[in-house]
Amino acid sequence: MLIVPRWAFRVPGARRRRAPGTFRATPNEIVENARAPAPLRPAIWIVEDEPPAAELAVELCTASGADPSVFRSALPFLRAFREASSPRAIVLDWRLEHELSAALFMATRHRFPRMPVIYWTGSPSISLPAMIRDDPCTRIIDKAGGAGTFEEALSWALSQDDDTSDER
Repeated sequence: MLIVPRWAFRVPGARRRRAPGTFRATPNEIVENARAPAPLRPAIWIVEDEPPAAELAVELCTASGADPSVFRSALPFLRAFREASSPRAIVLDWRLEHELSAALFMATRHRFPRMPVIYWTGSPSISLPAMIRDDPCTRIIDKAGGAGTFEEALSWALSQDDDTSDER
């Protein structure tokens, strides 16, 4: 059986038909119709293993103009941290499964020393290690404080200079 490519059936010099309603724009029309790209919303990564708390954090981030991504455990977070572009800020829960919250904090500080981190936790702040409590780029807020405290911490994080480009 002989297989003939499709291009062999085209008649030289013949114009191909376009779908109805389509046209080829001239270079001038392309430049005139070009729009400036929409401003990017800052990425916020949320590491939260409790679904209701994660949903609330997503709603509050979206309402503040951010683009939230939720990670239910440490491994997908670390994989994204290595492969994806960096977020503007990170929201961590202190009581993650397997007690990995401090390790995620240290991984964040190792790669991005000045990235804002928000600890949104139900634990008292005194129960967190001193390295977290004393970090100038970290805010610890209580989940019982409601949406207002989360929004304040989020606006603080978004107002920080974007220093995530100084990777080690």
